Amino acid sequence: MNPGRQDDHLPAVAVGRFAPSPTGLLHLGSLLAALASYCDTRSRQGLWQLRIDDIDGPRSMPGSADAIQKTLEALGFEWDGPVLWQGRRLDRYREALQYLIDRDLVFACNCSRKSLPRGEIYPGRCRDHTVDTFPLEDHAIRVRLSGIVAFNDAVQGPQTFDLSQDVGDSIVWRRDGLVSYALACAVDDADKVTHVVRGADLLAGTGAQLGIIKALDLTPPEYAHVPVAMDANGDKLSKHSQACPVDESDPLEILQRAWQLLGQQPLPETGSLADFWQRAIPAWQMNRVPRTRQMSV
Repeated sequence: MNPGRQDDHLPAVAVGRFAPSPTGLLHLGSLLAALASYCDTRSRQGLWQLRIDDIDGPRSMPGSADAIQKTLEALGFEWDGPVLWQGRRLDRYREALQYLIDRDLVFACNCSRKSLPRGEIYPGRCRDHTVDTFPLEDHAIRVRLSGIVAFNDAVQGPQTFDLSQDVGDSIVWRRDGLVSYALACAVDDADKVTHVVRGADLLAGTGAQLGIIKALDLTPPEYAHVPVAMDANGDKLSKHSQACPVDESDPLEILQRAWQLLGQQPLPETGSLADFWQRAIPAWQMNRVPRTRQMSV
């Protein structure tokens, strides 16, 4: 069995996921990704997971994980199995890191952010620094990435990344001792998920995740990156920008709005959440989602 993988067999059914970070309340931009993922997975008769990406403790907002779950429940989302928490999978990430260390695919890096060229990929300064033991003190760990990764995004179309030119050597373990989002997300999605539907703001990071998945000798999921919601000022709706949280008082109204923004055909008038989901899931068409990176809402 490949030690990079927990399970030698891919799931027999489609598995989708929604993976918010607990850094704030659920807003319309996040709802677009959740709705698209849910409908895509359920239309395949698949399993849909809720995963809380809580590995970055300093950025987490107390109570937001519970609030996100309650909002999803109020809108009629139902996930299969218990909520998954990245913070409870640290042993799995260490196992994946050890797999990379054993194959000499990583190196120690003590470059400060200020010392690196701004807006450019990592220049490879520390590539000759070996990693013999873990954890390291005051060093990040980077994975050596090279070659080409390509995939056909179900919304954005064909995508190709030259890992040396477009991505560079990505951090897999942070200088502060935390696992990187790139490694955690790559491992979690490759372990169990078959279809990743998420915002197009994460498309640029897909190259690094695919490079890590390749280095771990895992099987990547299929991807679909839906447009990111932008406000009237042209700023991305986000928790950081204090976007208004989803109003749970009229769940049908906000679901219908998200459905329309995703380019789906109008549904017959629905009188309940159950009616909405019964009509929406079989009517879902990924090919109707706008093939743009951004949309005004």
